[in-house]
Parts: sequence; C-alpha cells; structure tokens
Amino acid sequence: MPELVEVETIRRSLEREIVGLTLQDIDVKERVHLLKNCSLSQLKRCLTGWQLMTVMRRGKYLIFDFGRYSMILHLRMSGRLLLQPARHTRLVLDFDEKKLFFDDARRFGMLYLSESSQLEELKPLKELGIEPLSLGYTLGAFRQKLRTREEIKRSLLDQRKIAGLGNIYANEALFEARIHPKRQANSLSPQESRRLFQAIPLILGRALEAGGTSIDSYRTPQGELGRFQEDFSVYERAGRPCRRCLASVKRIAHGGRSSYFCPKCQPLGM
Repeated sequence: MPELVEVETIRRSLEREIVGLTLQDIDVKERVHLLKNCSLSQLKRCLTGWQLMTVMRRGKYLIFDFGRYSMILHLRMSGRLLLQPARHTRLVLDFDEKKLFFDDARRFGMLYLSESSQLEELKPLKELGIEPLSLGYTLGAFRQKLRTREEIKRSLLDQRKIAGLGNIYANEALFEARIHPKRQANSLSPQESRRLFQAIPLILGRALEAGGTSIDSYRTPQGELGRFQEDFSVYERAGRPCRRCLASVKRIAHGGRSSYFCPKCQPLGM
C-alpha cells in the first residue's frame, strides 16, 4: 500500500501537472467499488467545469480541491495515479489539457465527495491522527499518542494516532531510534520517545528525497520508480547484516504484518 511518502510524492507531482486546469469530464469504470458516498452524476455535477485549485494530502488520502467541492481519493493496496492509461484504469479525470488515470488492479480504491468547507467532518479524515510532517507534530502530542500498553509498532500503524505512517517507514523509524517493534508503547523512556519522535520525520524526509519506495506497483504519475528500497536498513532484509552492527536482521510476524529489526541494536529487554 502506498504510504505517506508515496502519496506526498504523487501530490507534489500533481501540483505541477494539473493544478490550474479545468475538469471537463469524469469517467468511472468501477462505480460500485470506487464511489463511497456519491453517484457518478453527483460527482460530475459538483466538479466538472471547475478549475482544480490545489491538491492536498491528509494521511494517505489525496484531496482534490475544486473550490466549493473536493474529491477525496485513497489509493489503498494497489492504486496508482498516472498521466497515461494503464491496464486497470478505474477512473479518468479529463482536464482541458491533460488526463489523469486512476489504475487499480485490486479494486480497493475509495473515492469520496465533500463540500470543501466540510472536509474536516468527513469521517475518514476526521478520525486521522497527527501528521508527522506538520507543525502539529510536537513531542508533547506524540508522547500523548504513546500512552498505551499496546506494542509500539501497532501504535505507529494506527492511523488514529499517526496519520500516514505504514509498515515500511514504521520499521525503518524504529530501527533508527533503536527500539524493538514489540516494546510496549508506554514503556519507552523520555529519551527513547524523543529519539522515535525525531526518527519518524527523518526517515520520511529521506524517503521523499528518493521519490518513495517501489517494491510492488508504486509509480509516480510520470511512471517513474521510487528509489528508497535501495537504502532500507531493515525492511525486507531478514538474514542480511545490519548496516550498523553487522548482526543478522530478523523478521517476525507481528499484528498481521512482518516486522524487521536488528536484535542487537533493538533489544526487547530494554
């Protein structure tokens, strides 16, 4: 699933490519699966003929602001936004100069329509936690989210706590902060919570500079691959030497996902 970094990379690309253009038409191939709170006729009535003002991001959601109304899109597991048609096109946004294609092989993508003034009341957005690349991401707010007995990795993946963080960058941030993924969140010392607080935007920043991670279907709208997978410290490196201490990286099944860590750099007993 595209995580915060990939969605933000897409957002920045779309800002350059389509902001300022006028939406002429919308074609939806998979209405039942894709449209969550509106019909195609409602979508067309509210958005066509209007200029795209900006593209924003909240967590893993993209928000297309057309003035009075906004379209909200979640890519889910396999969704891609491309400037050229692909094999599994589910949505086409026809602007006056370009077309934007939503390609979604697994058909899990979700599209919502909202009045722009009511975006914060839309349930999927209303439930999201703090943004790790925003001014609202403070040490105090972060520590408040960790006041729980659940495992720290699970807390990091809870979108109600930290918006946009996913499995790849949670693994990498925990390694950077030298914290085992199965530690209880409320067991972290002040020094550990500060290290993790600092590690998250650090890792996200590095990944943004690399254009995101392409280990599955992710591409930029121009079809380019991300490169951060070349710099993984632990993710998908089980059995390989830790880049810090040369101990063997371990993998465990953890909350329905794979967790990767260095047993020497990230001991559970601390």
